[in-house]
Amino acid sequence: MDRRRYKDARANLDFVYGEQMSEVDKKALIQTCYKNFAFVLLETIRVPFIPLDKHTKRFRFVDEEHILQTLEKDKGAVLISAHYGYWEAMASVLPPRYHWCNMASLGRLTQFSAINELIIQRREMQNVKFIDKKGAFKHLLKLYGAENALAGILVDQNISASEGVWVEFFGKKATHTTIASVLSRRFNVGIVPVMIEIKENYKSFEARFYPPIYCKKSEDSTQNILEATQAQADAIEKAIRAKPQDWFWFHKRFKSAYQEIYTH
Repeated sequence: MDRRRYKDARANLDFVYGEQMSEVDKKALIQTCYKNFAFVLLETIRVPFIPLDKHTKRFRFVDEEHILQTLEKDKGAVLISAHYGYWEAMASVLPPRYHWCNMASLGRLTQFSAINELIIQRREMQNVKFIDKKGAFKHLLKLYGAENALAGILVDQNISASEGVWVEFFGKKATHTTIASVLSRRFNVGIVPVMIEIKENYKSFEARFYPPIYCKKSEDSTQNILEATQAQADAIEKAIRAKPQDWFWFHKRFKSAYQEIYTH
């Protein structure tokens, strides 16, 4: 195992669960995280060679009416998720189901051009426009200026305090992006969480949709955005608590407020 990643994951588990989770269970959970990450990387290479109908048959879609009704009512939506389960399937299995939408996927590019090329190719395989998180907002404004906009955003990583807002996550302070909340408030569209769970033996998956979150429009825009963003953090936390082994515990999720827990 990569010791640095192991220590970061262990720091997160100790911080969140303490003695509520045993030593044995923490080690087993981290091993599962490694397996899940390896699977997602391999699938990124394999998916272009799997026929779409065969790929789609591996998925069960639960409570999909949440996204379908939101798209019909609001003429657009924001899909949010986390580095959870088979998260990359957001860009491969979901777009054909909402083919009438103008879809985009937000992501963070690396310092390696070859990896960046692979990221963009895989995200755009199903006619999904890749938008780099750096400077993304101007592109999102253009996207949501027209009907049937649907952007997918992973919202579970640590960011600087100046980039987002403080929320409560697992009873701890954490930073959280406000992009989805701002889009919801400005364009009157719902924010629909979706989590793609890995089932037995990595042969089947479950994409579960949750009720839409709306950012209110009162005179206090700051409070409106904070409330909608906290609701997103709550939805992500609920899914992780239900199946913690599917989350990517290697991220330094609490770094902005508790940097000391990652001093190994």
